Amino acid sequence: MQKENESQKKEKNKANRRDINKGYLVLYLGVFLLVIIGEIILNQLGDKFSPLDLAKDIIGNLMGVLAAFLIFDIAHDKISKDSYASEVSEQILDTLMYHPEALNQYEKEQKKVFVNAFIESIVSDSDAAEMINNHLNSYLLTDRDFQENKALTEKDCRIRTAFSYRFVLETERTAAFSSLRAPIGEDGLDPYFYMQEELNYRVKYLAPKGNYTDRSEVKIGFIYDNAALDRFLRGNKSEQNDELLKNCLFRESLDIEEEDRKLFAELSKDKEALIRLVKSMFRPHLNIDRCRGEVIDVKVVPDSGVIVVFHVDHDVEAMEHTIDIVFHIPKKWNTVVEVALVEPTKDPKISLSYNEDAMDVEMYSFLNKGESSAYENTSENENGVYSISLSEEWVFPISGVVFPVRRDHRLLQDKNQ
Repeated sequence: MQKENESQKKEKNKANRRDINKGYLVLYLGVFLLVIIGEIILNQLGDKFSPLDLAKDIIGNLMGVLAAFLIFDIAHDKISKDSYASEVSEQILDTLMYHPEALNQYEKEQKKVFVNAFIESIVSDSDAAEMINNHLNSYLLTDRDFQENKALTEKDCRIRTAFSYRFVLETERTAAFSSLRAPIGEDGLDPYFYMQEELNYRVKYLAPKGNYTDRSEVKIGFIYDNAALDRFLRGNKSEQNDELLKNCLFRESLDIEEEDRKLFAELSKDKEALIRLVKSMFRPHLNIDRCRGEVIDVKVVPDSGVIVVFHVDHDVEAMEHTIDIVFHIPKKWNTVVEVALVEPTKDPKISLSYNEDAMDVEMYSFLNKGESSAYENTSENENGVYSISLSEEWVFPISGVVFPVRRDHRLLQDKNQ
């Protein structure tokens, strides 16, 4: 129906232009006839001219009239073309704005030019327009761009939506962590606190690069060196093992004592025992599009960390997934719990609960979203809960939250007495 209306409009415009041209032709012929008739009448009423003189006079007047018409026609044609070009431009712009499917007829570079020009017309500030365009262009890249430009990273090709991250901190060592070698101190204090993480989000991959769900075997990495992980997430070079950092769907810091690093290294010689330990201690859980993953392997990279490998029967061809991850890990005291958002992320909801009688926890939010980064968007309840919820908001790289975790000084005083 819409196509029929547009076709009717085009035919109507063509008919109107034909009628206008016919009108001008009739006008020209009428003026020429009037000039000729006028000269003949003047010749009859006034002095008689020879036929040759009459012809010369008629031709001279006709040429004068013709010159005036030519000037008028040239001016009219110029004005008409400018008006027609403006009208056509408006129609093209309306089509592109209100019928985005029309853009599919254009090449990728043409689309970029259109988007950039449109932004500049809105912002009306060259510096602001350049900033927006530079940020946007990384999300207009093609598969070929990622193949040719090796400098492009994971954060240039994926976005996250419906993001929820929940931490629960405990102080008591449960049976799941009884295998840890780091001993309880003489002061009766455990060198670790224990953390449960629950992460849920939807991810869209804009290019195959950085898509670690395009296979049935999906990896999660636990890294010993928190500084190396932090540098990697921020796009800086790191000497950390590439397999741990670059080939994992998710990465977390495993901040443990040297005795327990050796425990994992020794068990790497007994694969079945290592898998049993990781299953019982970390209790890793991975769902992709409601397909539950099964732990099929655990790899220990000396001095670097541990990789847990899942087998998941999800659609490996899909470029969008729902991800659910749950696990438990020990962490040393006087460290930080960090959420680093290195891709554009929508609806971030982050919460952390802790034992306020034994733990001293602070929060520093650096969510990159103008007013949404302010503390008005966060809260701390009296029962030891921090929470952040930005409904229908986007935050942009690099954003996140840091929670420094220490023992409560009152607990230390009680132990020393």
